[in-house]
Amino acid sequence: MTHLKWSRFNFLVETSKHRKYLYNSYSNSLIALEDSLYESLQSLSRDDGMSNITAFSEEEIKYLEKIYALVEDDDILVDILHHQSMSRLYSKKTLVLTIAPTQSCNFACTYCFEKWRQSGTLSDQTENAIINYIKHLKQTEGLENINLTWYGGEPLLQYKRVISLAKRIEQLGLNINENLLITNGYFFTPEVVEKLVEAKISEIQITLDGFRETHDIRRPLINGKGTFDTIIKNLDDYYNSSFRDAFAIAIRVNIDNRNYKSFMEIYRWLNDRYKSKKLIVYPGIVVLDETDCNASTCLSRNAVTDIFLDLFTKYGVVTEELYPDDVNMECMTRSPYSMLIGSQGEIYKCYEDLGNKELTVGNINDPEVWHNYELIAKYAVGIDHYNDPECRKCSYLPICRGGCPIRRFENVYKGKHNDCCTPFKGRIKDYIELYSKILND
Repeated sequence: MTHLKWSRFNFLVETSKHRKYLYNSYSNSLIALEDSLYESLQSLSRDDGMSNITAFSEEEIKYLEKIYALVEDDDILVDILHHQSMSRLYSKKTLVLTIAPTQSCNFACTYCFEKWRQSGTLSDQTENAIINYIKHLKQTEGLENINLTWYGGEPLLQYKRVISLAKRIEQLGLNINENLLITNGYFFTPEVVEKLVEAKISEIQITLDGFRETHDIRRPLINGKGTFDTIIKNLDDYYNSSFRDAFAIAIRVNIDNRNYKSFMEIYRWLNDRYKSKKLIVYPGIVVLDETDCNASTCLSRNAVTDIFLDLFTKYGVVTEELYPDDVNMECMTRSPYSMLIGSQGEIYKCYEDLGNKELTVGNINDPEVWHNYELIAKYAVGIDHYNDPECRKCSYLPICRGGCPIRRFENVYKGKHNDCCTPFKGRIKDYIELYSKILND
């Protein structure tokens, strides 16, 4: 028999109601166990599976092999994960494309990270260059799919450009898996809504940081005036119109230590007000720059997990996945072929890079399109968590995927110490405890 051993991707969990489970992060499998099997697996786990395997039936061994609970070599499994990641990174079938038609914004949010605002708007020349580049990828590289995001600044300051480009991209005959517009909601008026529907935008993300007194302090207009009332009026008009539910509306409530306790109030208020199955209200964690971070505002990974679990335990609200997803995808930052295009045609690899000339990696108007291959290589290869010895040995690796690439970039190249680990790390028992309640209660 091939020598098998207990996988480091296994977690044995006993809940407060004495339900027993085996979770395997490689296969993302959760198996309910009888007491006797749980005890046998506990014994196996304590000695790394080097003995006691004869205590299991042939059928049990085959099943444990199938879910990768018993393996020959975990390191080979990591190599397989690495190869799959590289295949996704270098696939030319899907383009993750973010377009910022302007960097201008009518808001002056207190936590905005866009420090390098540039004037100007996306021109006809740049629009044509974008269309021609997508056509080129389709004809020569076999491009089949686009994940499309409209970004800024405030993209609805240039909504006519969004409409024009969106319609032209739609006519190229590719599968548009996602067509998301990120807006502050101030210009989400009935006139604009109608045009966005025509352009087949499918999802709108709007940020609302609580009720008027909180939101207007954190997200005022440039002149200091509040924005809450205008955003709510726009949402009221939308949900009372014939276009109601034309989009999936995601309302992001940015939270930190100063306002997270009020999240449930705005969550309930918005859901009661609009009563839509296509409305999602969720908390977004404001990540401050390490130099600005202090104990009064920053939330640690475990503190964030506590908030998410608390919201479910007390209110039954699932604001974050309680079970690891098995959607394997790579961030635009790391994929050499995906891009964020700024208003002058300049290309970046991350939302946070927008406007920083030192971090441009090309220009859609240039014949060669791409340059700055050093930065592209650092993002794609230099911060690859599969090359990190600590990550390779981590039991959470298959469900972690290395965390935010920009935070890893700061750690590797700027000497920072950002926590890039998955929220499940060290807390898998807490998550399975609550997930078990959903399954059984």
